[in-house]
Amino acid sequence: MTQTYFDIFRSCFDCFRFGINDFEEISGISECVNFDCSDNGKTVGFASVQDDNVRLICVLPEYSGRGFGTKLLLRAEEYIRSLDYGCINIGGTHSRLFIGATCESVGFFEKHGYKFGAEMAEMCGDVRELSHGGRNSDNVRFGYFNGEKEALKKAVDKVDGDWTRYFDEGDVFCAFCGGEIASFCLLGDDETCMLSDSESRIGSIGCVGTVPEFRRRGIGLDMVARASKELEARGCDKIFIHYTHVYDWYAKLGYKTFLRLKLGGKPTAR
Repeated sequence: MTQTYFDIFRSCFDCFRFGINDFEEISGISECVNFDCSDNGKTVGFASVQDDNVRLICVLPEYSGRGFGTKLLLRAEEYIRSLDYGCINIGGTHSRLFIGATCESVGFFEKHGYKFGAEMAEMCGDVRELSHGGRNSDNVRFGYFNGEKEALKKAVDKVDGDWTRYFDEGDVFCAFCGGEIASFCLLGDDETCMLSDSESRIGSIGCVGTVPEFRRRGIGLDMVARASKELEARGCDKIFIHYTHVYDWYAKLGYKTFLRLKLGGKPTAR
C-alpha cells in the first residue's frame, strides 16, 4: 500500500524529487495509522495519523472538491479522540515531513474548526550561491566542539532546554568567545529530507542558537556562514534548514524559503 500512498503524495506535491524509500523514512508512514478512501475500487486518497497528530492528508488532484479530504479528516479525528488526547494537531513539530499545514491547505482545516498561529519555513541554500564571508570578529574563533558534553549542554540549555537531547551525538560547530561557547549548531552532511533526490548530496544545519550574553553581535550569523562553508568542503551540493521562524535571518546568507507551513490544531471536544 505504501507505493499507492507515495504515488498519491507525488501527485499532490510534484515539487519533491525524493523516491519511495526516502518517503517512507521522512514521513514515518510505517509507524502511522493510515486511512484511505476509494472511488469505484480505486484508492484516491489517504490520511496518516501518529499520536495526536494528523501527519498527512492527500487526495488525488482530480478528486479534490468531492468530499474525500473531509471524510479522511473526520476518520483521523475520530481515531485521535478514541485515544483520549485533548487536542488534534496538524503535522506535529516532530515530523520530518510537514510540521504543520501548508499555507494552501490552511483554509480547508479552518473550515473544520482548526486555529493556526506561528508560520514556519523550510529553507534551502545552494552552496554555490551562499554568502560565506566571515566577519573575523575579535576574540571569536570558530570550529568543531570537542570538549565536555556537559559544558555544551549547559550552553544549549540557555537557549532552548528541549534541544539538549539532540546534542548527545553528531557534529557540533561552534563560535567560541573568550573560551566560552557563544553560538552553536548541529551539522549533517548526508541528510535524507524533503530536498533529497538522486543527484544531490544534502547537508543540514540545525538547532542554531546563540547564548543570550553573546547576542546582537553578529556571531551567530557568522557561525552559520562558516558552517555552510564547512558543508561545502564536505561535498554537499545543497543545505537544508528545517523548521525555522527566523527565515529573514537566514536569507541574509542567501538561504531561500521553499515551503511555508502554519502550526495549528483544535480541541478534541465535539
